[in-house]
Amino acid sequence: MATTRITELAAIIADNTKHVDAHLAQRGLPSPSFDPDSPAGALLHSDVIASRRAILEATDELHALMRGPVDILTRQPVSILYKPVIAIVKFGLASSFPDGKDEATFAEIAATSGLPEPTVRRLLRHAMAFRIFQEPSQGIVRHTAASKTLADNPLIRQWMGMTSEELWPAATKVGRLITTLHGSLVNQ
Repeated sequence: MATTRITELAAIIADNTKHVDAHLAQRGLPSPSFDPDSPAGALLHSDVIASRRAILEATDELHALMRGPVDILTRQPVSILYKPVIAIVKFGLASSFPDGKDEATFAEIAATSGLPEPTVRRLLRHAMAFRIFQEPSQGIVRHTAASKTLADNPLIRQWMGMTSEELWPAATKVGRLITTLHGSLVNQ
């Protein structure tokens, strides 16, 4: 049976975690924890920096794979994800690929969307950090499961548009509303 990507990632995490654990034990250092007295720099030693990076990259990818495209699109921290997604939805960038293709150049997407190519490049590369699109080679954009879902699922597009253009702006005004209401209630 062929090894799947999730099994490969689990092995990367396990192997590198064993290396980090052995390094810490050999030096008498405690295992990482959330305790306030946990040493801050124990995992920055040159002997484990590559293992630490491999663990972080593999857990991030595994986390994204386990979440799936809809969860990636709908459950990201609002302030980080919505900046590019607002424009991606508004200008239809996920749907701006040539018919029937899952790859396009930044120039092709820009021409279809009407946005300048540098703007498209910045927006899509920001989204790529969240596994929405990928750039398999310089200047080529490929759909991921999340961007393809955004392109093909009108309900997800509508939900993303509604949350980014209606709910998010309203959420930023809650503090001012409470201040205003509090002031009017105090004066009564």
